[in-house]
Amino acid sequence: MYTFKKATCDDINALAEIRSEFLMAIENSPTKEMHEKMFLANKAYFEDAIPNDNFVAWIALDGDKIIATSGLSFSVVPPNMSCRDGKVAYIMNMYTIPKYRNQGLASELFKRIMEEALARGFKKITLNATDEGKPVYKKFGFKDVIGDMEKYGNLEQ
Repeated sequence: MYTFKKATCDDINALAEIRSEFLMAIENSPTKEMHEKMFLANKAYFEDAIPNDNFVAWIALDGDKIIATSGLSFSVVPPNMSCRDGKVAYIMNMYTIPKYRNQGLASELFKRIMEEALARGFKKITLNATDEGKPVYKKFGFKDVIGDMEKYGNLEQ
């Protein structure tokens, strides 16, 4: 049985490692040097963003091992007609270790970060999607917008 929890500062190294694995997979850059650079850069980001509450991650665990991640970063941009308060949440870090895929983990994690965005009053959420991830996002009402996907308004659907 898998468990789900909000990531804490204790999870930073594991989050940086799994994000590095994800980036290596989508960029086809399997060099050890590039993996290490991405690990260190992401570790530094998480060390700043998690304690400052600028980034939230929900994770799935098999025992003590992180097997799937999600992430949500928060920013404020100048308001515009479609986002009058300028608050934008950006979904990133959606990744499931290959042997754990197709078990509903990504959908459960995505649901939890969407609830987090809604609770914080965010009405605009954006993300970049891989072809594998698009079905999950579309299930939650996201749509393609010039190569990206985003959703406005009612986040509960």
